Amino acid sequence: MSTPSLLRALWPLYFFALASCSITHAIRTENNQRIDVEQMIAEVRDAPLLFVGERHDSTAHHVLQLDVIKGLQQTGRPLAIGIEMFEIQNQAALDAWIARKTSEAEFVRIYQANWRNLSWWLYRDIFVFARDHGIAMIALNAPREIVQKVARQGFAALSSSDLLGLPPESTRPIRDDDVNFMTRYFPGHSRDGAAAYHLAEAQVLRNRVMAKGILRYLGRHPDSRLLVLTGGVHAWAKGGIPGELGGQPYKIIVPPIPGLEVGAGATAGADYLLD
Repeated sequence: MSTPSLLRALWPLYFFALASCSITHAIRTENNQRIDVEQMIAEVRDAPLLFVGERHDSTAHHVLQLDVIKGLQQTGRPLAIGIEMFEIQNQAALDAWIARKTSEAEFVRIYQANWRNLSWWLYRDIFVFARDHGIAMIALNAPREIVQKVARQGFAALSSSDLLGLPPESTRPIRDDDVNFMTRYFPGHSRDGAAAYHLAEAQVLRNRVMAKGILRYLGRHPDSRLLVLTGGVHAWAKGGIPGELGGQPYKIIVPPIPGLEVGAGATAGADYLLD
Protein backbone atom coordinates (compact mmCIF):
# COMPACT_ATOMS: atom_id res chain seq x y z
CA MET A 1 0.00 0.00 0.00
CA SER A 2 1.34 3.45 -0.90
CA THR A 3 2.05 5.97 1.84
CA PRO A 4 -0.90 8.27 0.93
CA SER A 5 -3.27 5.27 0.86
CA LEU A 6 -1.97 4.07 4.19
CA LEU A 7 -2.50 7.50 5.74
CA ARG A 8 -6.08 7.62 4.44
CA ALA A 9 -6.73 4.18 5.87
CA LEU A 10 -5.30 5.06 9.28
CA TRP A 11 -6.91 8.51 9.60
CA PRO A 12 -10.22 7.25 11.10
CA LEU A 13 -8.28 5.32 13.74
CA TYR A 14 -6.14 8.37 14.49
CA PHE A 15 -9.18 10.59 14.88
CA PHE A 16 -10.86 8.01 17.12
CA ALA A 17 -7.78 7.90 19.32
CA LEU A 18 -7.85 11.68 19.66
CA ALA A 19 -11.55 11.69 20.46
CA SER A 20 -11.09 9.02 23.11
CA CYS A 21 -8.66 11.26 25.01
CA SER A 22 -10.49 13.05 27.76
CA ILE A 23 -9.83 15.59 30.47
CA THR A 24 -10.72 14.13 33.85
CA HIS A 25 -9.44 16.74 36.31
CA ALA A 26 -9.10 20.48 36.81
CA ILE A 27 -7.36 22.81 39.24
CA ARG A 28 -9.66 25.03 41.30
CA THR A 29 -7.57 28.20 41.35
CA GLU A 30 -9.15 29.60 44.51
CA ASN A 31 -7.25 27.07 46.60
CA ASN A 32 -5.06 25.30 44.02
CA GLN A 33 -6.94 22.06 44.64
CA ARG A 34 -7.11 19.32 41.99
CA ILE A 35 -10.67 18.06 41.56
CA ASP A 36 -12.39 15.77 39.09
CA VAL A 37 -14.46 17.16 36.22
CA GLU A 38 -17.74 15.96 37.76
CA GLN A 39 -17.04 18.02 40.88
CA MET A 40 -16.13 21.04 38.76
CA ILE A 41 -19.39 20.79 36.81
CA ALA A 42 -21.35 20.54 40.05
CA GLU A 43 -19.68 23.70 41.32
CA VAL A 44 -20.46 25.78 38.20
CA ARG A 45 -23.95 24.50 37.43
CA ASP A 46 -25.70 27.51 38.99
CA ALA A 47 -23.53 30.19 37.36
CA PRO A 48 -25.67 32.47 35.16
CA LEU A 49 -22.72 32.81 32.78
CA LEU A 50 -19.98 30.25 32.25
CA PHE A 51 -16.98 30.50 29.93
CA VAL A 52 -15.39 27.24 28.81
CA GLY A 53 -12.24 28.18 26.93
CA GLU A 54 -10.50 26.04 24.37
CA ARG A 55 -7.51 25.59 22.16
CA HIS A 56 -9.45 25.49 18.93
CA ASP A 57 -7.75 22.41 17.46
CA SER A 58 -7.90 20.30 20.64
CA THR A 59 -10.36 17.42 20.50
CA ALA A 60 -10.00 16.88 24.24
CA HIS A 61 -11.12 20.45 24.94
CA HIS A 62 -14.25 20.00 22.83
CA VAL A 63 -15.06 16.70 24.53
CA LEU A 64 -14.79 18.48 27.88
CA GLN A 65 -17.02 21.32 26.65
CA LEU A 66 -19.69 18.83 25.66
CA ASP A 67 -19.42 17.15 29.08
CA VAL A 68 -20.07 20.53 30.72
CA ILE A 69 -22.99 21.24 28.39
CA LYS A 70 -24.54 17.87 29.22
CA GLY A 71 -24.04 18.45 32.93
CA LEU A 72 -25.81 21.81 32.81
CA GLN A 73 -28.55 20.58 30.52
CA GLN A 74 -29.43 17.79 32.94
CA THR A 75 -30.36 20.29 35.65
CA GLY A 76 -33.49 21.21 33.71
CA ARG A 77 -32.86 24.95 33.90
CA PRO A 78 -32.95 26.90 30.60
CA LEU A 79 -29.59 26.83 28.86
CA ALA A 80 -28.12 28.52 25.79
CA ILE A 81 -24.69 28.21 24.19
CA GLY A 82 -22.83 31.29 23.00
CA ILE A 83 -20.16 30.61 20.40
CA GLU A 84 -17.18 32.45 18.99
CA MET A 85 -17.35 30.17 15.95
CA PHE A 86 -20.20 32.10 14.28
CA GLU A 87 -20.28 35.78 13.37
CA ILE A 88 -23.17 37.89 14.61
CA GLN A 89 -24.67 38.42 11.16
CA ASN A 90 -25.22 34.66 10.81
CA GLN A 91 -27.53 34.14 13.79
CA ALA A 92 -30.39 33.12 11.50
CA ALA A 93 -28.35 30.15 10.27
CA LEU A 94 -27.91 28.90 13.84
CA ASP A 95 -31.61 29.35 14.54
CA ALA A 96 -32.46 27.31 11.43
CA TRP A 97 -30.07 24.55 12.51
CA ILE A 98 -31.60 24.29 15.98
CA ALA A 99 -35.10 24.31 14.42
CA ARG A 100 -34.06 21.42 12.11
CA LYS A 101 -34.74 23.53 9.02
CA THR A 102 -31.23 22.96 7.66
CA SER A 103 -29.60 19.69 6.66
CA GLU A 104 -26.21 18.85 8.07
CA ALA A 105 -24.59 19.16 4.64
CA GLU A 106 -26.03 22.65 4.21
CA PHE A 107 -25.07 23.68 7.71
CA VAL A 108 -21.49 22.45 7.33
CA ARG A 109 -21.02 24.87 4.44
CA ILE A 110 -22.27 27.72 6.62
CA TYR A 111 -20.01 26.59 9.47
CA GLN A 112 -17.00 26.55 7.16
CA ALA A 113 -17.74 30.08 5.96
CA ASN A 114 -17.73 31.25 9.59
CA TRP A 115 -14.93 29.17 11.11
CA ARG A 116 -12.39 28.58 8.38
CA ASN A 117 -9.55 26.06 8.58
CA LEU A 118 -11.00 24.11 11.52
CA SER A 119 -12.68 20.80 10.85
CA TRP A 120 -16.42 20.47 11.39
CA TRP A 121 -15.65 17.18 13.13
CA LEU A 122 -13.99 18.99 16.01
CA TYR A 123 -17.30 20.67 16.87
CA ARG A 124 -19.92 18.37 15.36
CA ASP A 125 -20.96 16.61 18.56
CA ILE A 126 -21.59 19.95 20.26
CA PHE A 127 -23.72 21.31 17.42
CA VAL A 128 -25.67 18.06 17.08
CA PHE A 129 -26.31 17.82 20.83
CA ALA A 130 -27.62 21.39 20.87
CA ARG A 131 -29.89 20.69 17.91
CA ASP A 132 -31.18 17.41 19.30
CA HIS A 133 -32.01 18.98 22.67
CA GLY A 134 -33.33 22.29 21.39
CA ILE A 135 -30.60 24.35 23.06
CA ALA A 136 -30.33 27.82 21.55
CA MET A 137 -26.93 28.72 20.07
CA ILE A 138 -25.94 32.39 20.00
CA ALA A 139 -23.54 33.82 17.40
CA LEU A 140 -21.12 36.15 19.19
CA ASN A 141 -18.14 36.93 16.99
CA ALA A 142 -17.54 40.21 15.17
CA PRO A 143 -17.62 40.14 11.35
CA ARG A 144 -14.30 38.82 10.01
CA GLU A 145 -13.86 41.57 7.43
CA ILE A 146 -14.12 44.27 10.09
CA VAL A 147 -11.73 42.49 12.46
CA GLN A 148 -9.21 42.06 9.65
CA LYS A 149 -9.45 45.73 8.68
CA VAL A 150 -8.81 46.78 12.28
CA ALA A 151 -5.88 44.36 12.58
CA ARG A 152 -4.27 46.00 9.53
CA GLN A 153 -5.10 49.67 10.09
CA GLY A 154 -6.79 50.11 13.46
CA PHE A 155 -10.16 51.49 14.54
CA ALA A 156 -9.56 54.65 12.52
CA ALA A 157 -9.90 52.66 9.28
CA LEU A 158 -13.53 51.74 9.92
CA SER A 159 -16.14 53.50 7.82
CA SER A 160 -19.52 54.71 9.02
CA SER A 161 -21.11 51.65 7.39
CA ASP A 162 -18.68 49.37 9.26
CA LEU A 163 -19.65 51.00 12.54
CA LEU A 164 -23.36 50.50 11.89
CA GLY A 165 -22.91 46.76 12.37
CA LEU A 166 -21.12 47.11 15.71
CA PRO A 167 -22.46 47.74 19.21
CA PRO A 168 -22.01 51.30 20.53
CA GLU A 169 -18.58 52.10 22.01
CA SER A 170 -16.98 49.02 20.42
CA THR A 171 -14.17 51.21 19.11
CA ARG A 172 -13.46 53.36 22.15
CA PRO A 173 -9.69 53.69 22.78
CA ILE A 174 -7.95 50.67 24.24
CA ARG A 175 -5.56 50.69 27.19
CA ASP A 176 -1.86 49.92 27.40
CA ASP A 177 -2.82 46.87 29.48
CA ASP A 178 -4.78 45.56 26.49
CA VAL A 179 -1.73 45.86 24.25
CA ASN A 180 0.51 44.16 26.82
CA PHE A 181 -1.99 41.34 27.31
CA MET A 182 -2.35 40.60 23.61
CA THR A 183 1.36 40.76 22.83
CA ARG A 184 2.05 38.28 25.64
CA TYR A 185 -0.40 35.88 24.03
CA PHE A 186 0.81 36.51 20.47
CA PRO A 187 4.59 36.38 21.01
CA GLY A 188 5.33 36.13 17.28
CA HIS A 189 3.96 39.61 16.67
CA SER A 190 5.73 42.88 17.28
CA ARG A 191 5.48 44.21 20.80
CA ASP A 192 5.99 47.77 19.66
CA GLY A 193 4.50 50.33 17.33
CA ALA A 194 1.36 50.44 15.25
CA ALA A 195 1.30 46.74 14.35
CA ALA A 196 1.05 45.64 17.98
CA TYR A 197 -1.50 48.33 18.75
CA HIS A 198 -3.73 47.39 15.80
CA LEU A 199 -3.53 43.70 16.70
CA ALA A 200 -4.69 44.55 20.21
CA GLU A 201 -7.50 46.75 18.85
CA ALA A 202 -8.74 43.87 16.68
CA GLN A 203 -8.81 41.39 19.55
CA VAL A 204 -10.39 43.87 21.95
CA LEU A 205 -13.03 44.61 19.32
CA ARG A 206 -13.91 40.93 19.24
CA ASN A 207 -14.08 40.85 23.06
CA ARG A 208 -16.39 43.86 23.13
CA VAL A 209 -18.72 42.56 20.44
CA MET A 210 -18.96 39.17 22.14
CA ALA A 211 -19.52 40.81 25.54
CA LYS A 212 -22.37 42.93 24.18
CA GLY A 213 -23.96 39.83 22.65
CA ILE A 214 -23.73 38.01 25.98
CA LEU A 215 -25.25 40.88 27.94
CA ARG A 216 -28.00 41.34 25.38
CA TYR A 217 -28.97 37.66 25.54
CA LEU A 218 -28.95 37.51 29.35
CA GLY A 219 -30.94 40.74 29.51
CA ARG A 220 -33.64 39.25 27.29
CA HIS A 221 -33.56 35.84 29.01
CA PRO A 222 -32.98 36.54 32.72
CA ASP A 223 -33.94 33.01 33.75
CA SER A 224 -31.52 31.34 31.34
CA ARG A 225 -27.91 30.36 31.80
CA LEU A 226 -25.43 31.05 29.04
CA LEU A 227 -22.41 28.84 28.43
CA VAL A 228 -19.84 30.50 26.18
CA LEU A 229 -17.41 28.52 24.03
CA THR A 230 -14.43 30.58 22.93
CA GLY A 231 -10.68 30.54 22.66
CA GLY A 232 -8.91 30.46 26.01
CA VAL A 233 -7.48 33.97 25.69
CA HIS A 234 -10.94 35.45 25.07
CA ALA A 235 -12.25 33.64 28.15
CA TRP A 236 -9.51 35.13 30.37
CA ALA A 237 -10.87 37.27 33.22
CA LYS A 238 -8.70 40.34 32.68
CA GLY A 239 -7.98 41.10 29.05
CA GLY A 240 -10.69 38.83 27.64
CA ILE A 241 -14.46 39.04 27.27
CA PRO A 242 -15.16 38.99 31.03
CA GLY A 243 -13.30 42.27 31.43
CA GLU A 244 -15.94 43.93 29.22
CA LEU A 245 -18.96 42.69 31.20
CA GLY A 246 -19.16 45.21 34.02
CA GLY A 247 -20.71 43.63 37.11
CA GLN A 248 -22.15 40.55 35.40
CA PRO A 249 -21.21 37.47 37.49
CA TYR A 250 -19.50 34.58 35.73
CA LYS A 251 -17.30 31.51 36.13
CA ILE A 252 -14.36 30.61 33.88
CA ILE A 253 -12.87 27.27 32.87
CA VAL A 254 -9.78 27.41 30.64
CA PRO A 255 -6.96 25.22 29.39
CA PRO A 256 -3.36 26.27 30.09
CA ILE A 257 -2.49 29.29 27.93
CA PRO A 258 1.16 29.86 26.94
CA GLY A 259 2.34 33.27 28.09
CA LEU A 260 -0.42 33.73 30.66
CA GLU A 261 -0.29 32.71 34.30
CA VAL A 262 -3.24 31.71 36.47
CA GLY A 263 -3.10 33.45 39.82
CA ALA A 264 -5.01 32.59 42.97
CA GLY A 265 -8.25 33.86 44.47
CA ALA A 266 -9.33 37.31 43.32
CA THR A 267 -6.33 37.70 41.03
CA ALA A 268 -6.99 34.52 39.08
CA GLY A 269 -7.42 34.65 35.34
CA ALA A 270 -9.88 31.76 35.66
CA ASP A 271 -11.80 29.79 38.27
CA TYR A 272 -10.69 26.41 36.93
CA LEU A 273 -7.63 25.40 34.95
CA LEU A 274 -7.96 22.17 32.97
CA ASP A 275 -5.45 19.61 34.13
